[in-house]
Amino acid sequence: MSPLQVPLFSATGESKGQFDLPETIFASKGSRRVLQEVIVALQSNQRRGSSSTLTRGLVSGGGHKPWKQKGTGNARSGSIRSPLWRKGGIIFGPQPRSYRTEIDQARRLLALQTALAEKAKASELGVFETIAVDEPKTKEAQQVLAKAGITGRTLVVVDRQDKKLAQAFRNIKAVELIDAAQLNAWQLMASRKVFFTTAALDELSKRWPKG
Repeated sequence: MSPLQVPLFSATGESKGQFDLPETIFASKGSRRVLQEVIVALQSNQRRGSSSTLTRGLVSGGGHKPWKQKGTGNARSGSIRSPLWRKGGIIFGPQPRSYRTEIDQARRLLALQTALAEKAKASELGVFETIAVDEPKTKEAQQVLAKAGITGRTLVVVDRQDKKLAQAFRNIKAVELIDAAQLNAWQLMASRKVFFTTAALDELSKRWPKG
């Protein structure tokens, strides 16, 4: 089976032909079911779980009956904190909780591998020989992206971002720069285009055990 090929660009964004993706990462078809489960888990882990409502035991007031039990013509009532009253307690309302879902390393890697393969097959993945800027200026980063024809929501993955590179990319709308060690399946699938440097692919390969 021939390796998947994607567009290759120079450090300045010029086209350099095609690049053969490493089979250690992209040869596997992966599992879409695991990909979906991992993305849902990653999204759940971002939830703060801080929603909180007051039960009738937490609402202030209600120390005595609003009116006597009989003779008023009103329905009997024992407390203004009742959930039936306006500004009363809430029945079964949300309370602070953790939405965290544990994901084992094998499933994380399988989901990541699946997402990478899906992006490559959909022609939404490219490779830069390297990405470097002389000055930490947004203009320089924009020129590289423009020359490579990169538009829309884009994820740029490098082996390790330095301060100069981070400053050059941080103000570009819809473009996110991350290290290969931080990459996960959710980030890949949420991006319209994904671009790696060759060094980032080498760093990414280390996440899969050899043998």
